[in-house]
Amino acid sequence: MGLVMPKALPEATFKIPWSTRLCAGLLVSMLTACTSFDDHDHPDLESGEDLFNHHCETCHGVDGSGKLVSGTPANILTRYGRDAIVNYITSNVNPQREMPVFNAMPYAEAIAIANHLLVLQRDYEMLPLNKKKPRELMIEP
Repeated sequence: MGLVMPKALPEATFKIPWSTRLCAGLLVSMLTACTSFDDHDHPDLESGEDLFNHHCETCHGVDGSGKLVSGTPANILTRYGRDAIVNYITSNVNPQREMPVFNAMPYAEAIAIANHLLVLQRDYEMLPLNKKKPRELMIEP
């Protein structure tokens, strides 16, 4: 018996407009960008900034101002203190929550992220008004 070649896909498969394929691809990208992948095996990431960028930046932005398009809140607007932020990251579960809980995150890592978030918040508050992202473009946490 020889090599069996797969049948060609029907021609109709390739008649999906490129704009529809692009929209579908973007939707999949948005839905998978903020994942609950609770990976903490990254010894090269030590600073709070590095850890924030690894775990939070994809959804909340590098400056913590959120992403209006995806409906992600600006975590720099949080009213939580450091310990409450750590609790929220690692164990706060409520039915309306969309952010994943990182329950495998080591305490020291969560503290470093919380401290960096509070630095981002302080830096944002110190910006002159004309340099701040308008609150209308940020979603309150």
